[in-house]
Amino acid sequence: MRYAVAGVVLGAVLIGACAQQTPAPPPKPDEGAIRAALEGRLTKIAEVLSKKDASAITSLFTDDAVWILPDASTFKGKDAIQKGAVDFFTSFDSVSNMSQGIDKIVVVSDSEAVAFTIGKYTIYMKGKKGEAHINPYVDHWKKGSDGTWRIAYEVNSEGPANPPPPAPTGKKS
Repeated sequence: MRYAVAGVVLGAVLIGACAQQTPAPPPKPDEGAIRAALEGRLTKIAEVLSKKDASAITSLFTDDAVWILPDASTFKGKDAIQKGAVDFFTSFDSVSNMSQGIDKIVVVSDSEAVAFTIGKYTIYMKGKKGEAHINPYVDHWKKGSDGTWRIAYEVNSEGPANPPPPAPTGKKS
């Protein structure tokens, strides 16, 4: 009888211990893979800008995306974004020397991330000389059901790059 009671007690303890275990947390999203995917999308952004392809720009955004340009012009939804792109692209002749790189990434989940990116390029406004620009911008990215990362919200803050300070002359005042 003693062994039967001990078996019941031991069984109850084991069942209780198993029931109280917290489930293992889900695996963390692979930041490296997400960064690589977003960098690939940055390449697409550069292509669209260099080609001034307003029709292709909407493929970079979610259906309900928000795109905010440096002058605070705000476009909501793909139709408005395409119209904004047409206006923006007609305001300059060309862009060259473009480079972009993610400075910091915050991975929210395997299908959502925020990237802080620095873009550098030379822009040739209508009838003017080229001007070096720096564009620190932030994108809220979402991965669609088709596996493609698209921008849900973008804020740009570009402007002319400050010229480097003059070289020291070695003279003391």
